[in-house]
Amino acid sequence: MPLEKLAPDQRAAVELVLRQGRSYGELADLLGLPEDTIRSRARGGLTALAGDRPAPARAGEIADWLLGQQAEAHAARTRALLESDPDAHAWAAAIAAPLREMEGGAAIPELPATNGAVRLDKGPRVGGAAEPREGAPRGGSSRLGGAIVIGASLLLVAAVLAFVLTRGDDDPEPVADEAPAPTATATPAASGNDILLRGPAGSQAVGLMRLFAANDGTVRFAIAATGVAPNKEGERYSLWLQSEDGSAQLLGDVKDPVGKSGELTSAGPSNDDVDKFPKWFASHDSIVVTLDGKNAKEPGKVILSGDLPGGG
Repeated sequence: MPLEKLAPDQRAAVELVLRQGRSYGELADLLGLPEDTIRSRARGGLTALAGDRPAPARAGEIADWLLGQQAEAHAARTRALLESDPDAHAWAAAIAAPLREMEGGAAIPELPATNGAVRLDKGPRVGGAAEPREGAPRGGSSRLGGAIVIGASLLLVAAVLAFVLTRGDDDPEPVADEAPAPTATATPAASGNDILLRGPAGSQAVGLMRLFAANDGTVRFAIAATGVAPNKEGERYSLWLQSEDGSAQLLGDVKDPVGKSGELTSAGPSNDDVDKFPKWFASHDSIVVTLDGKNAKEPGKVILSGDLPGGG
């Protein structure tokens, strides 16, 4: 997998752009990070994919073009650069190949031929901007139980958490010599298969809920979070679906207690409730992780919450 070469924050930036078709600005709003940080990590990820091949002078601009982050006029200038500069073209072709192996890689644009040369890449012909991916099947969940194979799903969860937790401490590369990438705004919400979970104001808790198709064709979910306080005696963390009218559906208790690491992981739904999951998911507005006492009949203190894509 080409992504295995990347640092977690770079991997998350590149994969979220490809899988969800988002602009740097949208990801910045979604994750609460500066847009320059998103741009820097995505560009750094593409540079890492090039391996030992030296980056051309306008590598950042080429990376933005490959990821569909340029307006039409700017994209035309980048294509002209690739047509006239064989070294830039070769660098872009070296990156385009592994990008197309990733989920969402079909949106990587075709490289133009260099002047007097043939194309170096063999990817499909598509537009310069990535197309939005379709959302996950809208499902719901119930009490948790049974072993669920989540494997690769939690790998991306971990990568996105690493991306969020670094909070822009790295220095973004200068971009003053290049036209700005198009910016869009978005409120923190569900997109595709991933739902960002955030704690209330002042909390360090952050997490991600991922929906995925199991081998039996059912829709399952995995949740991973960090910055969560360890369980005290008599306390438990629970998962609920909530609606704006105050109604709530219990998904279940988090089986493993949170330890000193502050890491919380869970998965579901149970085999008994898997058929109900789509309806529940579609008819609620948010997913919440709460701190409850024993035999709680309604959600307790909200520790994490995230907006669902099709609530109500």
